[in-house]
Amino acid sequence: MTLKYLDQTGLSLMLSLGYTWTKGGSGQQFRIPTRWGKSGRINLMGTYSLYGVEEGLEVRELEGNCTGEQVMSHLDTLALECAPACITVVVLDNAPFHKGAKLREKQREWERKGLFLRYLPPYAPFLNLIEEVWRRLKGFLLPRRCYDSVAELRQALHVVLRLLNARFI
Repeated sequence: MTLKYLDQTGLSLMLSLGYTWTKGGSGQQFRIPTRWGKSGRINLMGTYSLYGVEEGLEVRELEGNCTGEQVMSHLDTLALECAPACITVVVLDNAPFHKGAKLREKQREWERKGLFLRYLPPYAPFLNLIEEVWRRLKGFLLPRRCYDSVAELRQALHVVLRLLNARFI
C-alpha cells in the first residue's frame, strides 16, 4: 500500500514572518510591507508519499487559486500510476475543493484503478504529513525571505524542490 498526503500551499514574494522581537516595554509596532496578489504569488499542489520506508514528493504549480478541477487533474495523474493490486490511499483535508460533486463522481473510477480517497477529521491539519514538508520548505529551505520577481522566487523554489527530490507531475 502507498499512502499519499495531498495539500496545497502558496508562496509570495515576501514570505510570512513567524515572529519578531522589539525592546521590552517599547510599545513599538512596525508596519511590514507585503507584496501579495496574483502578480506576486506561486501556488503549489503536492502529495507527500510513503511506500514502506520510501518517501516521495510530487508537486505541480497551479494557475491561480486551487480549484476542484485542479485537484481532480492531480488525482487523475496519480491514478495513472496506480496498480489495482497495490492500492494507493490519498489523504485529504476537508477543503471544499477536495469534496465537490464532480470529484465524488470520479471516485469510483479512481478506485477501479487502485486509488482511494480518505479524509482527515475536521480541524486536524497536524495529521496531514505534507504540512511539515511545506513548513520546512518555507521556513528553512528557501534561501531568502524576500524576492524581487516571481521568476526569482520560482528559481529559488525549483532549487529547493530538487533538494527535496520532488517530482513534477
